[in-house]
Amino acid sequence: MKREELKKLALNDEQIDKVMSLHGADVEAMKAKTDELGKINESLQSQIAERDKDLKTLKKQTGDNEGSSQLATPKLIIAHSTATPNGEAWAISRNMKNGINVSQTYVHLVIDDKSIYQVGELGYVAWGAGSPAKSLAPVQIELCEFSNHRRALKAYKHYVNWLRWSAKKYGIPLALDTNSYRGIKTHSWLVQHGYSNTDHTDPWQYLPKIGISKAKFAKDLTKGFSGLNIALTK
Repeated sequence: MKREELKKLALNDEQIDKVMSLHGADVEAMKAKTDELGKINESLQSQIAERDKDLKTLKKQTGDNEGSSQLATPKLIIAHSTATPNGEAWAISRNMKNGINVSQTYVHLVIDDKSIYQVGELGYVAWGAGSPAKSLAPVQIELCEFSNHRRALKAYKHYVNWLRWSAKKYGIPLALDTNSYRGIKTHSWLVQHGYSNTDHTDPWQYLPKIGISKAKFAKDLTKGFSGLNIALTK
């Protein structure tokens, strides 16, 4: 508000100075708040763009006429681990791809501490968990197993964040191994509850070895992890 406008209100110079001082403080506060919100929004947009970039750069391993062409009913996200000590994502995914129409065993994503490889088409059935689970899971994720604790934990953080991303993408709850038929399920849980005709126990034959209990895994899936290392995707 200008001084001339305040004079029209029959205010004296002292009153006008006080009003203009208060007005200036309010303007500065609003400007600072706007700048802060702008920086927060810029950061969020950057994170979203980075994750979208990660998706676009996933190396898809399957070709035409490989794997299932059946759309999955989005009820579950399945958490696996490879049971291949120190096997990296590129090697695990390559082996799945090479034997896809012979062994008929593959998942959608294979994750280690450095990279994420896509084998199956997201949203479609993958032959990685037996029946009927495979038809209910638009995403199945394999965690690579490492004896090196640092590598193991870094891969685990990737795993947690991509399980979370997958669940959110398909509107599936982040709850782990609950009694509900919807949510994030370990392969072990599926076997125990009749959703898989296999005898697998993953990832529980591995996660406790790196200090991950069911309670911690469930909590981490609820909260997720932050950090640039999570965005390292090839």
